[in-house]
Amino acid sequence: MRSHPHVTLSHKKLAVAVLFVAGGGAVGTVCRDLLLKWQPDPSGSDWTSRIPWILLGINLVGVFIATRLLRGPLRHRDPNNLARLLLITGLFGGFTSYSSLFVDLATIWHLSIAGSLLVAVSALLSGVFAAWLGLGRRHAR
Repeated sequence: MRSHPHVTLSHKKLAVAVLFVAGGGAVGTVCRDLLLKWQPDPSGSDWTSRIPWILLGINLVGVFIATRLLRGPLRHRDPNNLARLLLITGLFGGFTSYSSLFVDLATIWHLSIAGSLLVAVSALLSGVFAAWLGLGRRHAR
């Protein structure tokens, strides 16, 4: 089993890291909230009208871009690098929200258990697919 080296940060570096994560998270959350304003209010008793399409799209775009960044310009950066903390942990951590998605699925669950399971599995599989696309193909040098 491979162990990870223990990393200690000074109080100042830790405070700066927390501020970068919080700042990125705040921006990501506001962006997600603004985009969710376009989600129409569900109408009717049909479970398909309750699918949070905008949130599904947000999660797919967020996973794709975060994966591209981690595969590309942030690839060899230390996990404590401020750019990684700001963008990946903060911005895309706040922008994407699988937890909100699964809260929305509770509403669907009460209308159709099968429909809720279908949306949940589809959301997870499409997220994995978006990450796979984000990895892209690396050309041998």
